[in-house]
Amino acid sequence: MKSIEEVLLEILELGEGWIVKDVKIDKIIKEIDIFIEYTNSTGYFPETKELLNIYDYGRIRRIRHLDLFEYKCYLNARIPRVKHGKLGVRNIVLSWADERVSFSYLFEFRVIEALLMSKNQSKTAEFFDSSFDIVHHIMKRGVERGLTRRNLDGIKAISLDEKSFSNGHNYLTILSDPINKRVLGIIEGRKIEDTEELLTWTLSPKQLEDITLVTMDMWKAYMAAAKEILPQAAIIHDKFHTAKYLNKGVDEVRKAETKAEILLKNTKYLYLKDPNGWSNEEALKFEEIDAINLKTSIAWRIKENFKEIYTIGNWYVCKDFFDKWYKNVLESKLKPMIKVADTLLRHLEGILNSAMHSISNSIAENINSQIQIVKSVARGFANFKDYQNAVLFFQGKLNMFPL
Repeated sequence: MKSIEEVLLEILELGEGWIVKDVKIDKIIKEIDIFIEYTNSTGYFPETKELLNIYDYGRIRRIRHLDLFEYKCYLNARIPRVKHGKLGVRNIVLSWADERVSFSYLFEFRVIEALLMSKNQSKTAEFFDSSFDIVHHIMKRGVERGLTRRNLDGIKAISLDEKSFSNGHNYLTILSDPINKRVLGIIEGRKIEDTEELLTWTLSPKQLEDITLVTMDMWKAYMAAAKEILPQAAIIHDKFHTAKYLNKGVDEVRKAETKAEILLKNTKYLYLKDPNGWSNEEALKFEEIDAINLKTSIAWRIKENFKEIYTIGNWYVCKDFFDKWYKNVLESKLKPMIKVADTLLRHLEGILNSAMHSISNSIAENINSQIQIVKSVARGFANFKDYQNAVLFFQGKLNMFPL
């Protein structure tokens, strides 16, 4: 029959040269300490991977491992050291733990898994009966590891979007990959210089040259930065952002007209909602209002007519369509809609590009909402670095696991 030490050695899979010397169990605090020892006479130098003779042994380290039968498990060992003629003395390469950390690779692996599921550092720390600082450290290590492994070659499209930070008084710029649905980078601020720094820090010159499409809202700083750093890329103002402007124009017309037309009271969402999603009651309400040909109905038709630009598929025909649509808006004499039309005219190239490409900023918007969930669960972050780390951890699709 195998001894408990032999059984544990098979389970732990520590690698060649390691043996289990002793086991101590504390039933009161429910902890298991496993004492291990290295018996080989040689080990690998970390930088060069040379096999060298053991020089000496460091102080004993107590390293958190995976729990055993609901007992917290710790590995206790004096790590062998080897001496390199030029580089000095180092701990040998371990297959089960990194240097100068208090947890094993397997413990780190499980914590990362739990974090990805819970999206909550405090809850994860509680689950493992560990400290918040250790979980936070593991999360940070995972992001650093993931960024070094990440390959951004071949990306053809990117998205730029803003996100409020610190109670909405400060803004961040988020760079994402709409094809692979992941965050590439994040920076404080949304000025031209902030955006340019984000682009050049995240992507190499060659990777920037490969970008052909960049989606964004109509923020001037993003447009200016994209034209400077990505002159070859087509700027796309997708239909979702355009729809926001049109909806705002319709609502301004409705609010002004509501003072004189009682029928328009409590109809805000009727005019903002897609007609395909109207209930029977809403459709009847619209018909009643439409019959008296109010300004709001005219504004609504202007908004709905604009959608046709996304069904045409030819740049020149789209341009001709816009010119006719713009003329009709001016003839309506509805100031809020004219204001919107002027805005769209100033950003016409990006709108026409949007009509030519299926890609949009919707993925960036979805990522933004997922980031908000992370922020809400964490109840805010103490500083930008922690926020940045969390965004990349949960939305970066990084390969963060050890080994």
